[in-house]
Amino acid sequence: MKKLIETRIPVSALSLSTIADRVKKGHPGSLHPWWNRSPIASSSALLATALEDVPKENRDWASVLDRIRQIAEGGSTPIAPSASALPVVCDPFAGFGGLVMAAQKLGLAVSASDLNPVSVILTKAVTEIPGKFQNQQAINPKAGAMIYEGTDGLAADVAYYGEKLIEKVSVDVGDLYPLVQLDGEKQEQTVFSWIWVRTMRCPNPVCGCEMPLAPSFVLATTKRKEYWAEPELEGTHLRFRVHQGSCPAEKETNKHGSKGAKFICPHCGHITQDEDVIQAGKQDQLNIRLMAVAVQTKQGRIFLAPDDRQIQAAACEMPKNIPTGYISHNARWFSPPRFGFTTFASLFTPRQMQLLTALCKQLSLLIDEVEHDGVKKQMANDRIPLEQNGKGAFAYSQAIGVYLSLLISKLTDFQSAFCTWDHRTGNIRSVFNRQALPMAWVFGEGNPFATPNGNLKTLLKHMVAAISCLDGHSSAVVSQADVLNAQFPPDSILFTELPYFDNVGYGELSDYFYVWLKKCLGNMYPMLFRKTVTPKEEICSIPEHFAGNTAVAVESYKKKIGEVFTRFYPNASKEYPSVVFFSYREKTRSTSFDFLLMSILKAGFAITGLWPVRSSASKKQDDLVRVAVVFRKREVKGMATTRRGFINALKRRLPAMLDDAYEDDILEEDQRIIGIGMGMQIFTEFHKIMNADGTPLSLPDALWLIQQEVREYCHIHAAVEQIEEE
Repeated sequence: MKKLIETRIPVSALSLSTIADRVKKGHPGSLHPWWNRSPIASSSALLATALEDVPKENRDWASVLDRIRQIAEGGSTPIAPSASALPVVCDPFAGFGGLVMAAQKLGLAVSASDLNPVSVILTKAVTEIPGKFQNQQAINPKAGAMIYEGTDGLAADVAYYGEKLIEKVSVDVGDLYPLVQLDGEKQEQTVFSWIWVRTMRCPNPVCGCEMPLAPSFVLATTKRKEYWAEPELEGTHLRFRVHQGSCPAEKETNKHGSKGAKFICPHCGHITQDEDVIQAGKQDQLNIRLMAVAVQTKQGRIFLAPDDRQIQAAACEMPKNIPTGYISHNARWFSPPRFGFTTFASLFTPRQMQLLTALCKQLSLLIDEVEHDGVKKQMANDRIPLEQNGKGAFAYSQAIGVYLSLLISKLTDFQSAFCTWDHRTGNIRSVFNRQALPMAWVFGEGNPFATPNGNLKTLLKHMVAAISCLDGHSSAVVSQADVLNAQFPPDSILFTELPYFDNVGYGELSDYFYVWLKKCLGNMYPMLFRKTVTPKEEICSIPEHFAGNTAVAVESYKKKIGEVFTRFYPNASKEYPSVVFFSYREKTRSTSFDFLLMSILKAGFAITGLWPVRSSASKKQDDLVRVAVVFRKREVKGMATTRRGFINALKRRLPAMLDDAYEDDILEEDQRIIGIGMGMQIFTEFHKIMNADGTPLSLPDALWLIQQEVREYCHIHAAVEQIEEE
């Protein structure tokens, strides 16, 4: 029987919900960074439409669609399917776990996997672990006799042991973050940020002075609280004088031009070329110099020139037990290797590395303490690990360790020598403001124990709020697997976000976090973190994975996507349709989207709908649109017809289908996408459509015919509406 998703869904409500899905208090995205998170509420609502039968009476439509809208707005009431047996939801590209959470909200069992270990840990943290410890009572010594529901107990323990971790590490490395004495103040003040600039020796042989490489010397542009730094020389060594007030235009930067690594030596006026800076980096001759110190006072934020105490504290030694691994040289996502920063350890200052390694060391000790406290609170003392489905004190201590490992990993997004400085807000930016790690010439180092953006206590607070809001009402099994080797349960539905060609280098980018998670969790999940960096056999069309050959990369990508559907077909549900999300751009549809439709058809499925679920308010024709592709197993062999017979079927049936599918306020671009989906539903009912010359009707030709009918339908209705308005 047809489901709602094959007839009519509230497209506008789902798009509004997707656009509104942003990281805020209580959002799972607060746990850890990820690229292209799948929205939760709108995905849950869409999945519900795949379970719900089409209403038998017209009067029932309004109430059914209202329930879908409620789920899209964050409601937790699932729509009950008509059949007694619920399908297992499969997501073999789990990413951050958004679609797994969406399925859990409906009470569905989920089998999720991903090749990327970072993705696996994130998905476990938001779905599998909350499911294991649902209604777990807090075990920390400060926990009272109150009853904890849902994930509140888990959140309370993460909060307690997280605070303890911060306290222990502040003792270990607190001396590296000295206070500052202000003129006229008795009490020393806490520094909240240090602003650094990269330097090199001037390549002019006559000069040879230490020169800054500063796109900007401006520290703050807040009205009446402006500050800037001025480079000065003491012999051949660089120091800075900090001024209050607006920076003169000629003093704002020593960068030459807008492109390349070209900088002007403030002493001799020599202009470096790109190769000068690249060569200095490769010879390990790019250094850093402390430019200013930022302090929050009762009168507001002020900036000071660094004194010897601040300089010496930051000049600590690099610890020995640092993460290993080399950064990808793909310049599309990583600029630092070009300038000699080739290892992940090179992305951090010695002080940052001391902080992060101290956190990892203390975490391993703290996990033992959690287990001890769990046993004292009568948790099972069975020593069964979390990886083996344990639920006792040992497994619970490891679960707390997973969340605190994510805390450390997330901190690296704010504690890196590549956190740029935002002089508009007077604060640091995180490393990953976009899907790349660019070069940073001026960077900010935040005090992890103070109150700037990205300090430990704030990150912990956000994490605890997110854990409290996790669902976990149904079971989720999350594993590491290549989708081409994954085992699909019988009678399951595919509900996943397909990787889009080479759009995001998930493997390369997540290495940044992987090296720290491996350091924290390598003993807990030895197989998951067995490699030095993440596996790069992911399905993608990144040319660098194929010796730089773009054509081979694209062909491999398309072939593997086709194999996914072929492998899934034997275990696909006969009653419920599956859904995969894919990016659609109207101008390039034939090259980037039609292959997906053909892959689904070749595997033996019928396509029964396309639904645009926009993730951005932008409505440009060139924008990528997130589209839900709906398909189901063919139950019987369809009829044969001619090209003319297919056109007649479209003319006879498509208008009524579009009457049902279209909402009043739907975008014209979305009408065309939905129309293609409804037309494909008719197309895939035939097992053979023959042209007049005896050749089979191709998919591109069928899509062209469908689009013709959709355009005619829209043109007629637009004309009718205009007449009615007049």
